[in-house]
Amino acid sequence: MANLDIRIREADVADLELIVDFISQKSEFDGSKNLLAATADKLQQTLFFQPPLVRVLLAEVAEKAVGFALFYSSYSSLLTQPCLWLDDLFVQAPMRGMGVGTALLKYLAQIAESTNCGRMEWTVNTANAPGIAFYEKQGARILENIRVCRIDGNAINLLAGK
Repeated sequence: MANLDIRIREADVADLELIVDFISQKSEFDGSKNLLAATADKLQQTLFFQPPLVRVLLAEVAEKAVGFALFYSSYSSLLTQPCLWLDDLFVQAPMRGMGVGTALLKYLAQIAESTNCGRMEWTVNTANAPGIAFYEKQGARILENIRVCRIDGNAINLLAGK
């Protein structure tokens, strides 16, 4: 791992296009580019809403953004504590394996600790072996007995009775 000067900072409104670009890069990495609906306008409504629904961290090396993390608060009734849900973690290919993802996760852990979160959670694609190995190296347990359930699009309307 290179000895880089990695700076983590909270995104601001001037970063909207950069964040959309990172979301686009991540969707391509995940093989879900066809599902991408993110725009700067839509993101501004959720990211810079008061209170914000989501937060974004940017990882910078030599004053250039090379990765991001998008996260929000969740809650565990079992723990009766807030939790941190990491929705996106992405590092550009040339910077992977250089400590950028680790720096983002450590920063997130500091946020979780300072806000009394009982846990941090996220999903990882089962085909993403390097990602799984990276997360396990950071101390994450990959839960085999839990599956993501998703209802979206027309299925939400149908379930809502529309």
